[in-house]
Amino acid sequence: MPAPSEHAARSDQPTVPAARALNGLSGLFTTGVGRWLAVTLLFSCAAIVQTWPLILHTTDSIMGWAPDSYVIIIWNLWWVKHAIVELQTNPFHSDFIFYPQGSDLYLHTIILVNGVLSIPLQLATKNVMLSWNVLALSFFVLSALGAYALTYRITGNHWSAVLAGYIFAFSPFVMTRMHGHPGISTTWPIPLFALFLVRFHDTGRLKEMVALGVVWAVLIYNSFEFAIDAGLFLVLFVAFQTVAHVRKSDAESVVRLWRGTGLATGVWLIISAPLLIPSMLSVLSGDYSMRGGLSPPAEFYSADLLAFVTPSPLWGPGKFSEGDFGGQIHTAIGSVEGTVFLGILPLLLAGLAVVLNWNSPQRKSMLLWAGTFLFFAVLALGPFLYVGGSKEFSIGGISFSISLPFRLYDEIPVIGLRRVPARMIVFGTLALGVLAGMGLSALMPRLRSGPRAVAPLVATVALALVMLEYWNPPVSLASFTTPTVYEEIAADPGDFAVLDLPVGRITGTVQRGDIIGGAMAQYGQITHEKAIIGGFMSRGKDKDILWLREVPGLKYLSCPICPGFPDSEDLDRELVRRTFRDLSIKYLVLHRVDFEGFPTSYVTDGTAEAVEAYLASAPGLTPIAASDEVVAYRNDDVQ
Repeated sequence: MPAPSEHAARSDQPTVPAARALNGLSGLFTTGVGRWLAVTLLFSCAAIVQTWPLILHTTDSIMGWAPDSYVIIIWNLWWVKHAIVELQTNPFHSDFIFYPQGSDLYLHTIILVNGVLSIPLQLATKNVMLSWNVLALSFFVLSALGAYALTYRITGNHWSAVLAGYIFAFSPFVMTRMHGHPGISTTWPIPLFALFLVRFHDTGRLKEMVALGVVWAVLIYNSFEFAIDAGLFLVLFVAFQTVAHVRKSDAESVVRLWRGTGLATGVWLIISAPLLIPSMLSVLSGDYSMRGGLSPPAEFYSADLLAFVTPSPLWGPGKFSEGDFGGQIHTAIGSVEGTVFLGILPLLLAGLAVVLNWNSPQRKSMLLWAGTFLFFAVLALGPFLYVGGSKEFSIGGISFSISLPFRLYDEIPVIGLRRVPARMIVFGTLALGVLAGMGLSALMPRLRSGPRAVAPLVATVALALVMLEYWNPPVSLASFTTPTVYEEIAADPGDFAVLDLPVGRITGTVQRGDIIGGAMAQYGQITHEKAIIGGFMSRGKDKDILWLREVPGLKYLSCPICPGFPDSEDLDRELVRRTFRDLSIKYLVLHRVDFEGFPTSYVTDGTAEAVEAYLASAPGLTPIAASDEVVAYRNDDVQ
């Protein structure tokens, strides 16, 4: 590991005769190989504990919720492998979903890097769930190691680096999104991005910025949001250091800094172009709704100020809140997008870093990371300040609300098109981890004159308290059971489409039909590997989504409780028969329960019997399977 940066003040813990266990661990940390083995083992154990009992169910369960886990976790991994290895085609387009139109996946959270990394695991294990679980646990470790390396670079203190690694990798924000947002819970490139930037500033080596450009590209292939935030951090860092160098009349350092930034940006653009260019064209085409139906979505999905100090709903029961859509204007604290707990001790240590480093050689670094934390934390609060679920404040009988900088950010073309400001807290969490590490690092030398081994003991207690604040286990696990009729469909060698019912075409902004049904269709595709009429994606062309409510037969099946359905076209048996034949729908699978055993919408809204009677009267459909869970039909008109 390189020496700390030139602005770091070393504060290695003292060696004292007592407390040999703590000092032995400290000694292990100071050797290169031993230190990395020790922290890797520590973070590996933490990953197992924080996701317990996942390690016991890696082959058949995941941390997940429907419908996201069906598609965003499992189908994405399968599709990348299927497209690259078996179809040898572009993974950013699929004719297998939204049949017959198919769909581009440039604006879908395909999470390509995760998919590519999963290919060897999928080929070796033939198990997508196991492949994801191995990756997920490994990503926690990599995230922690990256934040550890970054903080050690800044402080030169192993204990503070371990603390920072834990804060970043196992933050409640990340743990919550493990249940369905793998692009957001995959955070390991973020500390590497910051580390390469810090190392370049310290050494001037251009290879650091080449590496930064590569990591930046990794971010955009996994998450547009994190790639944008990385760009914001880069601008913030460069602006801060430029001002600092100008104040010292150090023009050479300014030129070097901007030359390196240009190089990194060029590398990023070259690698990202195959995704970036078609994505931008898609955004500008007007074919996709980008902001969604919530009004306004950025305000709904912003963080509440009290959420920063409100423990995660995962603490204790390991279950997320159902409260995302409980209100009309703002998501609830403790909901999926409303969980941004930072921890009380990390915040206190960050404050201590500001106080203890104000007049130290670390002041410049402290100001950078404090500014970074405040920048992203304020943006995560969205366009208006919410406190305890309300944005209305009153003084002297006068009511008012407080506008925040995100209102300006929201107006920036393209990069301002984000529905969930709360997700911007991830870079803030990294800065918080670094600050907390700096606070601990500045505190430890002041304890040298106290009782023996107090410094390492305080560091150990601090880590234990953060572990307690971020505690998750036992987490809720989900396992999915698909009907055996999918295996029969897979054995049919023809090229045709499958219609899963309830049918749905769903995106993050527009939907027709049933959300769970659309996602189930994609999960079932992993088994039968045939084209499907429905689907569930982050973004799709609006006209392809709306199409579902325009097709005879599908109109009714997509909304049997809607007024006016079935209409005359739905009741025209020959028209419906011809439509199904033209769409090559050979199998229809009606699900009475979803893949976790819960009743589907046909059952809960009381239309199951009517839908089954409608299908039974349709000519050409032959029942091939029936149980309490599923009824399946074969369309004999399609050969």
